[in-house]
Amino acid sequence: MAERGGQAAAFGFQYQYLVTLEELLAAAEGLRPGVHAAVIEPTETDAEGVDDPDAIDFDLVDGDRSPVLAAQVKSGGPGTELSAPTAFAVLMRMIKARPSAKAYSLITNMILHSKAVHLNRVLRLTDPDELQQQLAALLERSSRQKENAKGLNHDELLRLRRARIVPDTREPHELREQLRERIRKFRSQQRSGLGLRSAGRMTNHLVSEIFRRACGEFDGVLTLTDFRSELLTEATHLAHDLGSFDWGIMVGPVPSPPDLPRPGLLAHIHRALTEAPEDRVVRACVLLGLSGIGKTSAAAAYAHDVADSYDHIFWVDAESDASLAASYHALHDWLAPQQAQANMDSSALRHRVHALLSAFPGRWLMIIDNASDRRRLLPWLPTSGRGHLIITSTNQSSWATHPRRVPVTHLTTDQAVSLIRLRLSNDGSVWDKGSEQAAVELAQNLEYWPLAIELACGYLASCGLGLAEVSRYLELIRDRALDDEQSVPPGYPRTLVAAIRVALQRIGRAAKGVRQQDISSAAIASITTASYLASRQIPLQLLVAAAVVPKESVMRSGLKGPLIMVESSQNPLSVLEIHRALRTESLVQRSEPLSAGGPHRQAKSEHPDELDETISINEIVQHVVRDTLEGSGDVEPILSRAAFHTQGWLAEFIDDEDEHRMHRLVPHAQSLAGHALRLGTSSDDLAVLYGNLGGAYFRIGSLAGARSCFEAELNVIRARTAPAPVLEIKTLFPLVAVMREQGAPLDCLFHHLKRVHELALQLADSHPTDAASAVANVLTTLRTATHREVPGEAVIRLIADLQALGARLPDTDVSKILAEIGYITQALSDRSVDYAEIEIRCRAMLDNAQLPIAQRIDVIALLAEALAFQGSWTDVAVELATLNGYATTSKLNPQTIATAVHNVGLQVGMALIQNEPHALPSLYRLTEIIAHVDEEHLDRAADGPLKLLVLRLLDALYRSDRTETEALLTEFETTDKSVLDAAHEIGWRLLTFRTVAMATAALPG
Repeated sequence: MAERGGQAAAFGFQYQYLVTLEELLAAAEGLRPGVHAAVIEPTETDAEGVDDPDAIDFDLVDGDRSPVLAAQVKSGGPGTELSAPTAFAVLMRMIKARPSAKAYSLITNMILHSKAVHLNRVLRLTDPDELQQQLAALLERSSRQKENAKGLNHDELLRLRRARIVPDTREPHELREQLRERIRKFRSQQRSGLGLRSAGRMTNHLVSEIFRRACGEFDGVLTLTDFRSELLTEATHLAHDLGSFDWGIMVGPVPSPPDLPRPGLLAHIHRALTEAPEDRVVRACVLLGLSGIGKTSAAAAYAHDVADSYDHIFWVDAESDASLAASYHALHDWLAPQQAQANMDSSALRHRVHALLSAFPGRWLMIIDNASDRRRLLPWLPTSGRGHLIITSTNQSSWATHPRRVPVTHLTTDQAVSLIRLRLSNDGSVWDKGSEQAAVELAQNLEYWPLAIELACGYLASCGLGLAEVSRYLELIRDRALDDEQSVPPGYPRTLVAAIRVALQRIGRAAKGVRQQDISSAAIASITTASYLASRQIPLQLLVAAAVVPKESVMRSGLKGPLIMVESSQNPLSVLEIHRALRTESLVQRSEPLSAGGPHRQAKSEHPDELDETISINEIVQHVVRDTLEGSGDVEPILSRAAFHTQGWLAEFIDDEDEHRMHRLVPHAQSLAGHALRLGTSSDDLAVLYGNLGGAYFRIGSLAGARSCFEAELNVIRARTAPAPVLEIKTLFPLVAVMREQGAPLDCLFHHLKRVHELALQLADSHPTDAASAVANVLTTLRTATHREVPGEAVIRLIADLQALGARLPDTDVSKILAEIGYITQALSDRSVDYAEIEIRCRAMLDNAQLPIAQRIDVIALLAEALAFQGSWTDVAVELATLNGYATTSKLNPQTIATAVHNVGLQVGMALIQNEPHALPSLYRLTEIIAHVDEEHLDRAADGPLKLLVLRLLDALYRSDRTETEALLTEFETTDKSVLDAAHEIGWRLLTFRTVAMATAALPG
């Protein structure tokens, strides 16, 4: 009893100090005018008041220490009721102890008795005599308080009229939450900011300051000045206490705040996002305007301006599906680092990130930049959570029906002049009336377009010209604008297009000397190549190499992977100088490093910093450059050289399992492929690019994307004037693998398989290793297929022909690996080899450091099966833990891991239904893997859902989770069991039957 009493007392003091904090916060917010300080547990009384120190818990006083509000806080446990006599007695003590107070508050979390509620209404009566009569009648049953009411004099009645009972129905956690939010809002209004953890820390700190006064420190006085000072503690101090900032955290490539403020535009965005009360429905606004008008800058400016109001600010690049997926992967890794590399396709990734944002307790802002198609973007938009969305788009029609559109138009005259002054008078030069007039003339002629002004200022500055030369520059772009009239995109000022072309011309003419001429030529070639890549995060080294390094030079050097042009006196071209030439004319900007936002991982390159450096280019600049080139030049060599270098980078990242950089390179490969298709351009290098892009899709489990790319590659190859059997056979076997993963029957694959055989026969003498690798890969696919599907006679003959051909072809590293995996798989299937021997063969393969990841996962799964057949369950759990490591640390190879789950799951399940408890840790490992691999990959085969259901049911059964067991049994009733009717599924049929029987028996009734 004593302990519960102590807890009640502690709760009472905690509630009292939280309420005191709430009143102080109201005073700081200006809701309590005239308050200068709070006096906590005051010991002094008014000169005319009764000495009753317990009557008042805290006073809010003015500058003369006269009480503005006298307060008493009464708390009670759940269901405790406050009666009218008790409340009246408290109020009587308060008005006698503080006769000079302007107001009295009895604040309580107890339930008010109906008569106490009536008492609160009676206190509002204006006539003192009527008040006294009503009090006496209300307190009729309490003789003592009735007499006290009758004994009140006129002054005391007037004081009582200023008293109120303030009921508080909030739970303690609700009160704390409201205080935290009010503190955060107060700080954000003062540009100080606060996160959830720091808001809780600040609340506790302020309560401790109140407690110190309650203990007599500072005579119990907490001035409003001191309170505000504590409330607005320096953000860096809070961050130091916490170890880091927990608010205003920017995730993704958020641009720096623009130099030119546009307050009217920011206010419009703010109104659009905050005009309705905050709830858990995400509010969005769309910034609409043409390219180069300042949409991205406005979104970045808003993000930096209100950063203190949000816990997190997320930046998403919506230029393409690939860039959206890459941005969402980065968001997922930030929000759920413990699951940062879980295997997910785009759909699963979207759902997971949306769930994380919905559950996120703090406030967040997401900026989705460069979203062209509303319909394509809609599935990516979060709808639930304490968040706001800002979308930027040039597509006016697509967003025409959105309720919160914010048009971004050209600058005002003052803004345009300010931008020009910022760019051209930062060297201390005098800004006079002539400068002002020249700036106005320049702005007018450029139609107040931000990008055009930036380009003009870049030109004038790089030429060493000032505003005095504005007339000459304007004459130049006017002439160019008239010439370019037909090529100006709709809605854009002709002078903008002219300014872009003048900037390009300026790069070409700026060279002095042979070396500088080479740099200028390389810069022009780089900007041309950049126009066919995605606009964001273009690797600088890739761009320059694709612009100036011929394929033949790389082939002669024998270089594999990214070409890095190291700065040296022997190298005639400097990437840094090329970059400087482009930036001098404001045509490109620095972008976030390629590795930013990903797990800490050293690239294989000897020059990782150069590998990661990237730039961005505005879409209208890309458009103008493409328009110029496509109207007068041959694009195919540019696209082919870019495709050659891009596929080399992509292949390197795929082979190195560097999925973060791979994701960021995919948009550039997509862009090149898209432009090639648009222009009807084809080449071997573009075909190989399709193939590597397909390989990237396949590795992340996007089978539809992979198939589309392989088929595009095949179309390019077959359209060649001269046959390309090596390229064709290298395209066919991954296409067959993808189609088989999609569930295509053998009959649908036959014509591709027959073509592989024909090509392999052609290449057997001239390219035996290519033929051997293709045959080995196709036989591996067929081995899996024929295990599940009875082949027809034509397929059987074709398999025999391929096997015969493979036998006379030379062994390659690939064919040896695939042959050994095939041998082990067949041995496990027909049980023709001792399991100990299979274990030895598997471990020998795993000792090979060159074994590719996909095949390594295959072998680990085979080893786990062999160990399971031997009853070595400790070792099985070890191998499954290794598989789980791959599932949790990489999004790549989901199909291989899914196959391992199905194969090993049968052995683990069979052991458990045969009362082998040592297999239980292996079951738990399997369920961990299932949790990390997206169900789309696990369920891809028709029998996948049922097999997973059986494993989950077995898991629930052994965990004695009756609720889960019952739910899974109910799900089992509606699941198609016929998928296990095939003869080779006898083991799964038995496991299913026994598991369901055990689960049914375990449930009551």
